[in-house]
Amino acid sequence: MNEHIRIISSDFNLLGEIDDYESLIFIRRFFKVGEFELHININKNNTDKLQEGNLILLGAKVNKVGIIMHRENGIDENGEATETLVIKGPTLKGVMKRRITVPTGNQAYDNAVGSQETIMKQFVNNNIVNPSDISRKISQVVIAPDLKRGKEDKWRTRFENLADKLTDIGEYSELGWEVLLDINNAKWIFDVVEGKSLTANQDILPPVIFSLDFDNIKNRHYIESSLDYKNVGYCGGKGEEDERLIQQVGEASGLHRTEIFIDCSQAENVEELTIQGQQKLNEFKKVKSFEVQIIPYSSFNFQEDYDLGDMVTVQDRKLGITMNTRIIELKEIYEENFNLEATFGINIPNLITAIKRETKKVVR
Repeated sequence: MNEHIRIISSDFNLLGEIDDYESLIFIRRFFKVGEFELHININKNNTDKLQEGNLILLGAKVNKVGIIMHRENGIDENGEATETLVIKGPTLKGVMKRRITVPTGNQAYDNAVGSQETIMKQFVNNNIVNPSDISRKISQVVIAPDLKRGKEDKWRTRFENLADKLTDIGEYSELGWEVLLDINNAKWIFDVVEGKSLTANQDILPPVIFSLDFDNIKNRHYIESSLDYKNVGYCGGKGEEDERLIQQVGEASGLHRTEIFIDCSQAENVEELTIQGQQKLNEFKKVKSFEVQIIPYSSFNFQEDYDLGDMVTVQDRKLGITMNTRIIELKEIYEENFNLEATFGINIPNLITAIKRETKKVVR
């Protein structure tokens, strides 16, 4: 069951349509940039329009848009070109990966104070929408009105990848972010998203419960890990050796206490040091993750009853687990049949994430 694809240029001209591809995997992520991979016979109509920089729009959903950044046609064992064309790229959120966070004026850092949504939108505004260097502006991107969601906070940034910074703030604040296609106004809209609460312990909206008992999931993979978990941080601010400012964040005792030193060398006072330390310590939380294959149109209908970012209830009676947790990733697979894979909870850090932890300086 293939979803209809429209191919659009970056300046919103419709170039062609495709619905007879062999395979499409489209992954959306709540906190991070998603990705897609399309396989199609090169002899089919409009494959010549699948060029770098063009967009693919999946169905009628303005939040299912990918940027073509990879075009591949392989060679078989006889040295002949294969008939399969492979197209890859990030979701439209990937445009945020094209900028780093450059401080404005003579400032050492881009400092932001306000709601967590306000902070995220300030960093996008300063580096994409209204940067001081006009050559850094991406004219297609606009920012949705600031609803000031999230608690009051302080963040700072300096020469970090913008998408990575938005992910850091989003995971800390439990706010997602997205870039939507506004076809009518020929714009790409950056916005912050919350997701709905559909858990079993609320009575405002119909609850969504995924369980083997309800025959709406299969092929589950559960992970619970504290290998990287830390709950007390000794944070080092400005100064050297015995004159260095040190502040503890987090509370625990005895066997349950796991400690880490956090380098926050740019923090000039206890308040800054505490805020930066708490943000960094959040990267070392316990992991609880459920990866499942969802039966998309069984007891609940995909995108009608639930979608990316929603808080739902996941149960496994054999494991004795009930989790009220967020859908952080959805992998849509369009082949002969439609399959849907979901990740709930917190992803286990991969090698790249671990390397970033070790190498990046804390400059928030």
